[in-house]
Amino acid sequence: MWNKGAIPGGAQPYIKVSIGPQSHGTVSLLIYEWNDFENLGMYDERVGDIAYICDRLAISHNLCKSSQLGQFITHIPSDQANTTSVYTKTLTLSGNETEAALYKVDATGYYCVALTSTASTNQTDSFFEAWVEWKFPYGELPATDYPKLLLYGVFAFVYLAVGLFWFVQSFRYWSDILPVQHFLSAAIFYLVVEMAFNFGYWEAYNQTGKASYGLLALVALLNAGRTSMSFFMLLIVCMGYSVVKPSLGHSMKYCIILACTHFGCGVIYTLGTMLLSPETAGFLILLVIFPLSITMTIFYVWTLNSITATIRDLELRKQHVKILMYKRLYRLLVFSVVAVVLIFILNMFAYSDSVNLDWAAKSWKFRWIMLDGLLNILYFIVFFVIVILWRPTNNNARYGLMQISQDEEEALDLEERLRRAEEGDEYGHSRNTGAERHVIDESAVFELGEELTDEEEDHQPINKVELSDVSKNNRYNNKSQGKGGEQSALLHVDQDEDEDDDHLDDSEHARLTGNARRLT
Repeated sequence: MWNKGAIPGGAQPYIKVSIGPQSHGTVSLLIYEWNDFENLGMYDERVGDIAYICDRLAISHNLCKSSQLGQFITHIPSDQANTTSVYTKTLTLSGNETEAALYKVDATGYYCVALTSTASTNQTDSFFEAWVEWKFPYGELPATDYPKLLLYGVFAFVYLAVGLFWFVQSFRYWSDILPVQHFLSAAIFYLVVEMAFNFGYWEAYNQTGKASYGLLALVALLNAGRTSMSFFMLLIVCMGYSVVKPSLGHSMKYCIILACTHFGCGVIYTLGTMLLSPETAGFLILLVIFPLSITMTIFYVWTLNSITATIRDLELRKQHVKILMYKRLYRLLVFSVVAVVLIFILNMFAYSDSVNLDWAAKSWKFRWIMLDGLLNILYFIVFFVIVILWRPTNNNARYGLMQISQDEEEALDLEERLRRAEEGDEYGHSRNTGAERHVIDESAVFELGEELTDEEEDHQPINKVELSDVSKNNRYNNKSQGKGGEQSALLHVDQDEDEDDDHLDDSEHARLTGNARRLT
C-alpha cells in the first residue's frame, strides 16, 4: 500500500477487518508490514519449530505470557516497541460484532492480515467469516498497478506534444513531404490514441475496482498493433523503401507476414502481463514473453542486415547525406538491440526468485518497470530519435529518391564507377547478377557532394543532376523510357575520350556537351 504522502491529494489509507454476524468463538487477528515478519513467532526448542500462536502449550514452554493467550507471539525489541507495524488482538465473537479492526496505514509497505481460530485445540468449536477492505489513497487500483496509471497518462501527453511538433513541421513543408513521413504521421496519431486508451483502461479500473474486459481486449490489440507497425515501418525503411527503392517487390509480402506474426505474439504478451499474477504464474510469465522475443529477434536481425546492405549501396553511389542518416539509424538500432537483451536478462533474473517467500514483498514497487516501464521508455527513445532524424524540413529532398549533385566532374566519376561496378571490375567483386543489375537500373539519381553538417544541410543551395547508366546499346535508357520516363540519361563518359568521339556523331556529341554545361 502507498501512504498518503506518496499520492498528491490522496486520502488516508487504512485496512478494515469486518466479521460476519454468524461468527462465534475466539479468533486471533494479526496485521503487520512485511519488514516486521522477523519479529513474529518464537522458536520452540522442545518442538523444533516456530510457534506463532500463544496457546497453553506455548505458555508452558515460556514462549509467551498467560495474559497474551490467544494472540500472535511477537518478540519486538524494547527500543522498537513504538515504531513497529505489528498489531495483534484476540477477538471473542458472540454474533453481534461487525468491525474487528481499523488499521491506519502511515508508511508505504507490503501489509499482511492473518486471522485464525484459537477456541480449542481441534478448532471445531468456533466459526468465523471475515472481510478485509484495503482503502488506497487514490482509488481502487491495486498498489502494484497504480504507477501504470501515471506512466500511460504521462506518455499520452508526451506523444501528443510530439504530434503537435510534427504537425507544425509538416504544415510548414507540406509540399516537400516524403512517403515515409506520411507513415510517421500516422504512427504518431496511432501512438497518441493507444496511450489514451491505455490510460482510460487503468483509470476505469481505478474508479470501479474491476477490470473492463472490453477495454482490456482493445488495449491488447492496440499495443500489439503499435509494435508490429513500428517494426514493419523500420524494416522497410532500412531496406531502402522510398529512399533508395520505389518498391520492395516480393520482399514486401514477407515483411507483412512477419508483422502479422509479431502482432499475434504481441496480443498474447499484452493479455498475459495484464491477467497473470507473477506471484502465481511463476515461469509461465516467461512463456508469454518468449514468442514475442523470437519475432522481435527476427525483426532486428533482418533490419540490421538490410540497413547494412543499404549503407553499402549508398557508399558505392557516394550519397553522403543519406549515408549519414542511415549510419545514425544503424547506431540507434544497435543501441535498442542491446537494451532489449539487457531488459530480457533483467526480467529473467527478477522472476527467477518469484518462488521465494519474500519476492512479492520486495518487488511490488518496481514490478511495473520490468513489465511495462522499461519497454515503453525504450520505445519512446527510439521513436523520438527517428522523429528527429526524419522531421520535415525545407531540405527534404536529401532523403528522397531524387539524387543531388553539386559537382559535375564527381557526377561523371560516379557514372564511371557504376559502369565498372556493373562489369565487375571494381572492388574485386564478382560480376553482378541480373538481380543486382536490376537494382542499379532502378536507382534513378544519386546524391553527391561533400558530407555536410546538419546546419549546412538546411542552408546549402542545391543543384540537381539526373543520371543513369547508358550502355553501348542504350538498353537501359530504352528500358527506363518504357517505364514512363522514370530514368533519363543525360551524361555518359567513357575512360577514353577519343573512343567516345569515334562512337558519337557530331550532333550527339554537341547535345551531350551542351547538357553538361547547362548543369554546371
